[in-house]
Formats: sequence, structure tokens, C-alpha cells
Amino acid sequence: MTLIGSIEDNPEYHLLTTSNTLSTEIDHEIMVVHKFIRDHYSIRFPELETLVTNPLDYAKVVTIIGNGPMDGESIKALQNSKDNKIGVTLRSVLDGPSVMIVTVEATTTKGREMTPKELERVMRACDMALALDKARRSLTDYVRARMNVFAPNLTALIGSLTAAQLLNFAGGLTGLAKTPACNLAPLGSKKQIQTGFATNVGVRQQGYLYYSPIIRGIPNDLKRQAMRIVSAKVVLAARVDRVHNSPDGSTGEALKAACLERLEKLTEPPPNKGIRALPAPDDKPARKRGGRRARKAKEATAMTDLRKAQNRMIFGKEEKEVGYGTGESTKGLGMIGQANDGRIRNLQIDQRTKAKLSAKNKGWGGATPLVGGAISSLRGFGQGVGSGIDLRGKGLRTSGVGSTIGPESGTASSLAFTPVTGLNLVDPKMQDEMNRKRKAEEDRWFKGGTFTQVNPSNSSSGSMGPPPPPRKKVDVAPG
Repeated sequence: MTLIGSIEDNPEYHLLTTSNTLSTEIDHEIMVVHKFIRDHYSIRFPELETLVTNPLDYAKVVTIIGNGPMDGESIKALQNSKDNKIGVTLRSVLDGPSVMIVTVEATTTKGREMTPKELERVMRACDMALALDKARRSLTDYVRARMNVFAPNLTALIGSLTAAQLLNFAGGLTGLAKTPACNLAPLGSKKQIQTGFATNVGVRQQGYLYYSPIIRGIPNDLKRQAMRIVSAKVVLAARVDRVHNSPDGSTGEALKAACLERLEKLTEPPPNKGIRALPAPDDKPARKRGGRRARKAKEATAMTDLRKAQNRMIFGKEEKEVGYGTGESTKGLGMIGQANDGRIRNLQIDQRTKAKLSAKNKGWGGATPLVGGAISSLRGFGQGVGSGIDLRGKGLRTSGVGSTIGPESGTASSLAFTPVTGLNLVDPKMQDEMNRKRKAEEDRWFKGGTFTQVNPSNSSSGSMGPPPPPRKKVDVAPG
């Protein structure tokens, strides 16, 4: 058959598109009839709709089982019996596991027996569903047979049924040839996107191309990329058929071979890179950078002496432990406190920030022997009895501290003991200033009133002399 002019003007082409439209409408009618059968047959076998989900298989099983009986022996007899309206066995409709489940559920069903009127209504609905399926198969066979004439390259690429569905949806070869390749995947998609649910799971665009034979065998994770590859070739095949080039379908076969080659590369496992040899070891010392920052960073995370001592143990000697109980609630001290040599760790003083004496005050005395005061336990380290102790800059004043070293004795001391602060050092300058103020107050004690201050320079002694005797009146004789 040679085509001249536009394909859309051919009456048989319009018949093909109409047949494809009727096939789609028949699918919808079968779903409606299936719902009717489920609603009315649930009186007898309510569990069957969850066991058999295919509409046509459900109608065939209902036709075979009918109104019962639902005992085990009757259901087993129906598995291999063709004595029914459709003339097929139950095992030819369902697979082995499904037959076993239907048999078990039929013996324990809670449904009641249907009346003859209800059973007749259900059987007529089953006959209608099977008749619709037969009409759809006739239309599909006709479309597949005639699509090789109108779109041979497109049929060779994606199959006659998918090609007819795309042509019907796009409005013919002209509409399909003008459609961008990125818009072919969602054509015929019936899956509605529900608001609030994830849309990044699986393939969203499940249209006619998704169910084509060339895409059906691809893994699910590669179907999206496979549809992009095939969509571009579908548009090219539609353009070739639009201008009546390659009527034998050779261009479509070449496009299909190119698609299969790319799809095969997608599905093949990655090549083995082989065992890679280890690089030759580099014995050169590594160049390590250092400096003040590096030293500070190492000091911040360095192990202290206490931690080093805790990590060590003396052979044959039990270590001390801290904590309560046994096991994980205690910690061992290792060699902490084991080497008891009597030394005390000195305080490290920073020479840049320590307090310094002024030029006028060089310190609290020099090498002065201890004089006066109570008995003291101070002894000269490596010095004789008569030698002095140099406490300059040590924070102690040597004068006024009692000792058994010198011959003098007394109670004067620059050390003050208080119950609140304990041992305090008294500043001698401050003590002299306080004594001067106290003497000045005592000197002004007898300045007021009718008393006369006596011996102001020695008023601190607390004694006052007797008043002077009154003056006697002397009479002087005249002349």
C-alpha cells in the first residue's frame, strides 16, 4: 500500500485513531463493571476482592465459583473442572499460591448465600466485563495490524500499541512530530500527585512510553534516563513517517538498535579496574613545619607529668586507687606518689610579670641577725649561729622577729596573727605612721578645759605633776 499526501487525510487512519480511542474507553468501562461486581459479590465472598485484584481475573473467578458451595472439597473440585460458563479451570486463571489462598479463605468466609436474583445480577455483570475485554482485544489487534502501514518506523521502535496511543493522544503524526522530546514521557500518565506526599520516589511520569516494550525490561532506577533516550528517537521516527520516508521501517529498526545499545551500556556493571600496585615507599624524612603556633598547639594537648606517672606502674607493687566500689567506678593512680623523695614542686614565676621593688625601697632589711620576740624555729640553712639570714625580697622582715639565736628578747614583731585572716605581715612604715598618729592624739588630750598641759613632749607617759603653789600676798609698807 502506497501512501500519497498527508496520512491524516486517509479514512483508514481516522478509523485507527477511533479504534484506539474506543480501546481506552473500554478500559474505563471495565473498571466500572469490576466495581459493580465487587460490591454485589461481597455478600457471598467478601475476602475475594483482596485476594484477586485484577478486574478480569476477578470476574472469571466469580463466574467459576458462583454461589458455592464453599467447602474444601467443592473448591478443590473446581480447580480442575471446566464445567462453567467460560469453560476454563480455576488453575488456568490463577497461579498456584493464589489458588491455595482462595481455597483456604473460601472455607472460612463469613459471607452468606446469595439469592437467585442477586446471583443473576452478578453473573450478567461478569459476562459484560468479559465481552468488553473481547472487544478491546479485537480493536487492539486491528490497530497493531494497520499501524505497520501508517507509521512503520514508529511501530518498529516502540511497538504498535504504544505508537497508536501516542498518535491518538498527540493528534496524529503531525502533532507527534512537533511535540518536544521532553514532553513525551508524561503523555497518558494517570498517576495524580497527592499534595503533602513525597514526589522524589520512583518515576512520576508513568505514561504510554513507560509501559512500552522497550522500557518495560529496564530496572526502575534507570527507567527515567531510558525514557529520555527513547523519547528523542520517537520524535525522529515520527518525523520520518510524516514525510513517508523509509516505508519498510528500516530507519525505525536502526533507531531501536541505537537505543538498545545505549540502554545496554546503562545496565552493564562498571568495569573492573584491576588490582593496583602499591606505590614505592618513600624513606625520606617528612618535612614538618613548626614554630610558635605549632609548639603552643602541642603544649595544649601534651600529656602532663601526672598523667605520665598515672600511666606507669611499678612491677610487683599494687597501685593506689581512687573512687568508690570496684571495677569502672575506680581509677588507678599508677606511680603518682610512689617516688616520695620529699621534694616540692616550686612555683614557676614569670620574670616578665612578677612584682618589682622600687628604687627607693630596696627591700625589708638586709642580712640582719634575728633579735627580740618569742622563740622561733627559723634556722640558717648552712650558716652559723651568729650569722644573719638574708630575707630581702622574700616577704619577711628580719627585725623584730623573736628568735633564740640572738641574746636579746622581747615581744616586738612584724608578724600579726588574727583569727580571721591568720598570719599577716605588718608593713613597718604603716606601723610607724599609726604610732605617730596615736601620740599626736594623746598630746592633744589635755589641751581643752581648765587643765594645763604638762610636759607636752612626754604626754604619752600618762602622768601629770602637782599644780603650782598659790602666790602669797605681801604687804608692802608705804614709804
